[in-house]
Amino acid sequence: MTKTKERVSMSVSIPSGLVKEIDHLVKEKVFGSRSEALRYGVRLAILFQKRVHYRAEEYAYEEARKKTDRGKRVS
Repeated sequence: MTKTKERVSMSVSIPSGLVKEIDHLVKEKVFGSRSEALRYGVRLAILFQKRVHYRAEEYAYEEARKKTDRGKRVS
């Protein structure tokens, strides 16, 4: 049995220039609809933010490790 994902409709305001760009992508058949294009964009934004946070955490961990290692060195 295929599990369907619940969808929620929401109202958003988008600058007319972006709407024109989205409509162009739909016309060129890059996306099947405005909704599909917006879902794709939202997914990208979420993935980007998660990756940015992951990289920031990774960097902070590495910097903390370096400082800890410096403290362990015997001169």
